[in-house]
Amino acid sequence: MMKNRNRARNNGAGGAEARDVLCTRHFLRRRAPYETWTALSLCLLFLVCRVVPAQHLVSLTPARAMALVLKNNAAVKKAEKDVARAEANLRVSHAIYLPQVGVTGDYQRQKDGEREEWDYLSRAQLSVLLVQFGEVPEGLDAAQEAVRKSKIALARVKTDVLSQLRNLWHALILTQEEIAQRRAIEVELVKKLTGIQIKHEKKRVLFLSRLNTELELSEQQLALNELQRRLDVDTAELIRLTGLDPLTNVILSQPLPADDITLAAAVELALKKSLTLRELAGDIARQERRVGETLWNRFPDVSAEARYRDLRVLLEQHPGKRTWDATARYTPVLLDRERDVPSIFERTPRAEEGWALRFNLNIPLFDGKETENLRSAELAALERLHLDYADKRNLLRVAVRRDYRAIANAQERMDIEKKRVEIFEQRLRAIERVLDEVTIELPNYRGLTFDDAFQAQAQFTEAQRVYYQARREHAKAKEKLRQTMEWTD
Repeated sequence: MMKNRNRARNNGAGGAEARDVLCTRHFLRRRAPYETWTALSLCLLFLVCRVVPAQHLVSLTPARAMALVLKNNAAVKKAEKDVARAEANLRVSHAIYLPQVGVTGDYQRQKDGEREEWDYLSRAQLSVLLVQFGEVPEGLDAAQEAVRKSKIALARVKTDVLSQLRNLWHALILTQEEIAQRRAIEVELVKKLTGIQIKHEKKRVLFLSRLNTELELSEQQLALNELQRRLDVDTAELIRLTGLDPLTNVILSQPLPADDITLAAAVELALKKSLTLRELAGDIARQERRVGETLWNRFPDVSAEARYRDLRVLLEQHPGKRTWDATARYTPVLLDRERDVPSIFERTPRAEEGWALRFNLNIPLFDGKETENLRSAELAALERLHLDYADKRNLLRVAVRRDYRAIANAQERMDIEKKRVEIFEQRLRAIERVLDEVTIELPNYRGLTFDDAFQAQAQFTEAQRVYYQARREHAKAKEKLRQTMEWTD
């Protein structure tokens, strides 16, 4: 009996465990679709996050923005490639001043009946330009000028893009400041409109007073929307200039530092940094060299050659030019096998022995004043460059003075417009107080109507627009002076 009871108890425990296992499996089978879809959703979300690019925040300082422009801007890169190409062409022109090494070979084989002949000859060639005197070769002169001009063009491109960056930076800072100021005005107007609506519901103010406030609020909101659109466009242009990713969210950390410079210092700095004067100075130096080179026309036409075995030293003149090269050439035989019967057409020996010397001289006694006239033409061109240089200096002085004074004019205009905004705002608020509160009487404000309020509100809005425009014109005037000075520091 006891054994049967224990067996039943065990069967009951085993059955409970079996039922638990079955319930667990059934629960897992019911949860499996949910867990599968959850895993698939997480994988899909992960893939989307990997594929879709996210915006990243970049805080720019003026120094970092300038560095990015000089590094990433497309116009700067193209100008740098022009410089690299010009320098490569100059290295091609300089190749003749380096040793030239080579090997030549000649091989012949023929069979006539039972007779077969071989003939081959190979030589090493080593050539070194020892010295070159006279006029600078035209190819070398053109390559040097191309390098000089391309470097000046690169500096000019850098100046232009940095000037664009500074103008854009001023525009962004001023737009952000104007947005912040108009936001504050908008908040005050919303509070004011809420109070007027409450008073209007209580029949304490007229409906036109509410309309006047709504109109003023609408004008501020319109200006804010226009500023936000301008900020978006200018930010995109800043990203393009700096070469950042188009999805970058840019924040300007600080405004550009103020330029504290006197007129005399501005003139001297402009004369020092002017790329136009720098280019003219290079033209003058080149023309002075050309004037001195005219004297080589009086030098006699001379050529010479000295040989010892396979070593030659030659003095040769460029065809039609007043340039001479002294060159050493060494052509030793490496492999030589002559045919058994020498050819009747062979004129030069295969291996030279002994030494030889040749010298040719032609001294011009009278050239019909060709040299004198050439020198006069080059001197006239040099004097013209000097006059052009002096004229450009004077023009630059005047331009710097004009732009410097324009900054003072823009500063005064900005101060006046700021005062005008304050006056029109005070006038508008006074008119609103008189019209809203019948018990208030102010001198010179009697007999006012809501037409006067609308007119005052329009004048205040226009004064705000003119003041912000005056601030932009002041910033442009400062950058115009920098651009005239070609000052990018």
